Amino acid sequence: MVKAALVMKWKFVMSNNQKFQKYIDYIDRDEATRTKEFHQYNILESDGYNHYMEDPEKSSGLFTANKDHLTKEERLTVKKLFQKAQSNDSLMWQDVVSFDTNWLTEVGLYDAKNDQLNEPKIMNAIRVAMKEQLNAEKLKNSAVWTAAIHYNELHHIHVHIVIVEPEPTREYGTFTRKDGSTYEARKGFRSKKNVDRFRSQVMSQLLDRDQPLAQISSMIRTQLGKHKGSMRQLPDSELNYLYDKIYQSLPPDRNKWKYNMNAMNEIRPDIDRFIRTYLNTYEKNEYHELQNLLDENSSFYMKLYGEGTKEYQRANDFKINKNAELYSLLGNSLLKEMSNQYKAEHDIPTKDGSVDWNKLLSKQSKNRSSHTTKPDLSKVKKALRKDFQSIKNQQVYLKNMREREQPDQGLSR
Repeated sequence: MVKAALVMKWKFVMSNNQKFQKYIDYIDRDEATRTKEFHQYNILESDGYNHYMEDPEKSSGLFTANKDHLTKEERLTVKKLFQKAQSNDSLMWQDVVSFDTNWLTEVGLYDAKNDQLNEPKIMNAIRVAMKEQLNAEKLKNSAVWTAAIHYNELHHIHVHIVIVEPEPTREYGTFTRKDGSTYEARKGFRSKKNVDRFRSQVMSQLLDRDQPLAQISSMIRTQLGKHKGSMRQLPDSELNYLYDKIYQSLPPDRNKWKYNMNAMNEIRPDIDRFIRTYLNTYEKNEYHELQNLLDENSSFYMKLYGEGTKEYQRANDFKINKNAELYSLLGNSLLKEMSNQYKAEHDIPTKDGSVDWNKLLSKQSKNRSSHTTKPDLSKVKKALRKDFQSIKNQQVYLKNMREREQPDQGLSR
């Protein structure tokens, strides 16, 4: 079973909770005392891996949005802000971000032999994720937070974060107790989407995911998904056959010649077959590189969320969606070429590039009613050559398909 590389739990209490006061009491105490008395102000029972939140063996000391370590004077300043928050009836949120130690070791963030953690990188990842989290929760202009990296005897490593609002912005709501009585309190709920995003952002910062994600987008949008030249002119009998088959099957309304439109449902399998053959024939190396990058990204999210979670099951969605994006781009590129071919054959350009079917039908009607006695032999020959080439391409394609099926049938026997 794949264990989540990072888990997060959070909880909040009201200003009159004893734990709120205890946290304030210990802000300006020495680190040894704060570590020893952690249980006095901690409100979380477990760390997300079902490990009991016991007093840590050691701590990094408090850090904030812009400080790795706080002086005595800075601690007093923070303490006053927390006192102000309590007196103004702020909530106190406590988050714990827990890491799988084996994963930290695997990615080079933790040296288990020497018990050395890359604390600056952990702190920076928390800062970036906290900035986005507070912005998403509309707390960026009102919240103050402190955090500390904790280590315990079993080498479990987690970050304990505490958030308050010196000038509270959270609205009051009416809540019901178990006995049916009601009470007024500030709303402390945080969106699951934002919490999940926080986890993902921490991981992205630790592993620098921006570059591979940018590479994936670039390969799809500016390399593989942007075909240059004519697809009809590719020297491949199978592609030529599929091109003609698709072109002849397109709906009359050229405005519906878009890859993702419902009108393309019956034709789309052939378009996908065309794209698949094209990629594996003419863009093989780049296409395989893209698939490797997508697999690495899926692995990243599987490790982030851990096996058995809903998020783990969705880990492949990114790969599926990105491949769908590539097929859509190439499919529309193919259909655009067919649209241009149609306009060239019928010589009916319009301002928006669509076909004026009324004009076309009128033109065909006039041609049928004309009294021309001499057929245009050059056009007849051209049409016959086109039909002959299409039949030839179809024969080659069917021959290739039969040859591919024979080894498979042999194996099944």
